[in-house]
Amino acid sequence: MTDSALPLPADYDQAIVAPLLANSILGQCSYESLARTLPHVTEHWFAVGEALYEAGSSADKLYVLREGSVRLERQHSEPLLSRQGLCGEETAVGLSDYLGSAIAATPVSALIIPRASAQALVKSNPSLRSEFFRGLALPGANPAPPSASKTKKGENGNWMNVAGWLLAILLPALIILTAPNFGMNQNTALFLAVFAATICMWVFSLVDEYVPGIFAIFAILVLGIAPPSAVLSGFASDGFFLAMSILGLSTVIVASGLSYRFLVWLLLRLPNREIWQNFGLLLTGFLLTPMVPSINGRVVLLAPLAIDMAEILHARRKGKAATGLAITTFTGASLLSAVFLSSKSVNFVIFGLLPIQAQMQFQWLFWFVAAALTGAVMLLLYAGLMTLMLRHDERLHLSKEQLAAQLTLLGPMRTREWSAVFGVALFMLGVMTASLHKIQPPWVAVAILYVLLVFGFLRKDEFKEKIDWPFLVYLAGIVGIVGAFNAVGLDNWLAEHLSPLGELMRSNFPLFIAILAGITFVIRLVVPISTTIVIVAAVMMPLATAYGINAWVVGFIVLMLGEMWFFPYQCSYYIQFRDLLAKSDINDERLFLRFNTLINLGKILAVYASLPYWKALGLL
Repeated sequence: MTDSALPLPADYDQAIVAPLLANSILGQCSYESLARTLPHVTEHWFAVGEALYEAGSSADKLYVLREGSVRLERQHSEPLLSRQGLCGEETAVGLSDYLGSAIAATPVSALIIPRASAQALVKSNPSLRSEFFRGLALPGANPAPPSASKTKKGENGNWMNVAGWLLAILLPALIILTAPNFGMNQNTALFLAVFAATICMWVFSLVDEYVPGIFAIFAILVLGIAPPSAVLSGFASDGFFLAMSILGLSTVIVASGLSYRFLVWLLLRLPNREIWQNFGLLLTGFLLTPMVPSINGRVVLLAPLAIDMAEILHARRKGKAATGLAITTFTGASLLSAVFLSSKSVNFVIFGLLPIQAQMQFQWLFWFVAAALTGAVMLLLYAGLMTLMLRHDERLHLSKEQLAAQLTLLGPMRTREWSAVFGVALFMLGVMTASLHKIQPPWVAVAILYVLLVFGFLRKDEFKEKIDWPFLVYLAGIVGIVGAFNAVGLDNWLAEHLSPLGELMRSNFPLFIAILAGITFVIRLVVPISTTIVIVAAVMMPLATAYGINAWVVGFIVLMLGEMWFFPYQCSYYIQFRDLLAKSDINDERLFLRFNTLINLGKILAVYASLPYWKALGLL
């Protein structure tokens, strides 16, 4: 593929794009990195004798000279004119202050690139660093690379950590001592002890999220509590391979520049209003929901779009506009995950727990029909909360001409981008036609990942560094814990002690929903989403069938309630989303979490609103 471009809009071409490409240093940058920089570039005129910057002042701008010349002055050296068409290189290489002064020798027109954007260019084009240092190496100057040393924060524990570790030690001991009183055998007691310690580490955030899962797996294996096939099942599960493959595909989508190209294309065609910009992000998430059966995978695909859109629109960091974009992106990735059978792996667990006759009924289409009203109510709640909570006076700046210039600067689609398009299209086709070829979505995804690796579209360093391996270990740990939970018979033990709920389910279903919501809420305080859904569904769905209640309705309600979360540690895909947004810092987390609390409470309202609809369908 060539990088030839169509004619650019005249003003951006001559005023901004052409000087950047013509510069001997910046002209070496990739077109994608320059396209990302364009929204932050401004133009300024300086009169003769006016200082662009002074020695010792904060190095916060890189100057690209369009017209005129600049006299560079440093202590103990002779003044000289800039010969690189640049000045202020200190900004790009990370120095805190300018080493000298820059004075306009003639009337000067300069393009100004802010510090964050200049350093982003260097990060995307590492060879520029030596060029910028060469520009700084003037007579009398002896610049050195910025120190890489960082102030290390103290790791002093606090009372929460102390309490967490005490519970992680004392609670397992208490369980082992009291388990015989409840008729539990030794393996069950040991499993609960290990599980309690694991939960304490999760709840109190004593270690990284993936570490407790590793601890649980090793402890269960060493103590011989459950068969290795059950404990290690997470590393051979469909969910593990699906998540790994989706993360690999998303890496190609982002690294190839396809996601950024799509965002620029989308903004160029949407009406220039904030409501439509949010709608574009929301619609993208909804389109991916039935096709990418992993919320974590959708989060990885969509988070870069939110970051790029906030930058293109010049949204204030942590303002309501930028937070709204983050909320919309997260909502698009997760809100309708229970509405589509193929939207996440645990939905297939619910499907597998249905009686054979119900499985024949609740194929992809009827599952969607039965869940449609719940999804519609959730969308109305989202729209209402966005209107009430995220009103703002901030004016978002979006230039259609700038977008056209960025899209043209990106040039034609490259081979790697086409490979990403092919991968997404093939995966979607494979999921939609699974009933014909009988190949499950995880193995379609693995085949696509293999092709991307074989032909070099997903590079070796990206496979090692860009895929979130700690999250995959966390996911495998959860699946292994559930496998051990069932292997020691705890699911049957719980079912025996919850039979009164079956009578309540049959006699007063609305009250049963309220009690189920309370039970799920308590469990979710200490147990991850997928684990909660699997455990509760494994108990409640057979119970529903035994008492003449449609098992799909109960399973769907479990899906809705199990996804409710109010604290970050409760939701793995929010932790992943927050980490992806961390560097850009666009999101006001407190406002995000308040919004999330209300939208999650709204899930209970949506379930109750769906009861008449399910009765009309003959499901209740």
